[in-house]
Amino acid sequence: MKHFLNLLLIMVSFSLYAQYPLIHETSSYKDKLFKQQQKETESWYFNEARGTPPPPLSIYRYKPRDGDTLIMLSAAFNLPVDTVATINGFENNADFSIENEILIPSAPGLYLYTESQSSWMLSLREALEDKQSLTIILNIKNEKHEVQYYQGLALPSRHKARFVLPLFLSPLNKRIITSPYGYRNHPVTGEWGLHRGTDYRASLDSPIFSCADGTVISTGEFEDYGKFIIIKHKNGYTSLYGHLNKILVIKNQRVLEGFQIAESGNTGVSTGPHLHFEIRKNIKTVDPENLLLNDRE
Repeated sequence: MKHFLNLLLIMVSFSLYAQYPLIHETSSYKDKLFKQQQKETESWYFNEARGTPPPPLSIYRYKPRDGDTLIMLSAAFNLPVDTVATINGFENNADFSIENEILIPSAPGLYLYTESQSSWMLSLREALEDKQSLTIILNIKNEKHEVQYYQGLALPSRHKARFVLPLFLSPLNKRIITSPYGYRNHPVTGEWGLHRGTDYRASLDSPIFSCADGTVISTGEFEDYGKFIIIKHKNGYTSLYGHLNKILVIKNQRVLEGFQIAESGNTGVSTGPHLHFEIRKNIKTVDPENLLLNDRE
């Protein structure tokens, strides 16, 4: 009965707005809506501490400004990063952009969109399978979205780690660097130049995994990379896997993070079996080691 009443209160609150009210300033002196959100959030914490039913849930909008970050805005609205991230469908820190409006709730917790079938979301749902949730409906750009709301819950630590950096999974069970990202003398030609990825030790036919959800946009064989795969991910990221022995995916195939896409090899310009791995952001290469989670093993 308590959950039914909570759900009723939430649905009544939602029915008040065809479009959620827009907060312009994160200052109680300059913005009455921000002051209202702060009072409602404080009431939630107060009621939770006293063990009394939570107040109705309200939803607001906010347009980030230059210099805003996900962590800064979460603190400003007196909400956990977990809450602001999940209600906006963010799965890592890179999903946040100052170009897009974000939703701000009046109550902490996790907001999981039923329609999302990403590997991160599937893993999170599994971690929360013994937790109680409420079904709510969010109206976003005149489209209704069903959301499972876990009142007051926080993300498990391994899921929350994604909001420290835009992290990717390791493409190998265990990574041993044989040649890091950066300038070097090429091991075959001897020429000085930028090594645009990282080389990892990998015995012949070691399993190679997709570092994140994405779509295979290219496979084939180049003289230098040998057999390769390129996968397009969210937020302008792509990953490249080179010197492969066997390719297990095809162009336009959708893959989830951790899915085996290839077996390592020694094709192309290579001194021995290994994996050449690149991550690019808007075509520009970045050091993969700055973005990868720990080894899979």
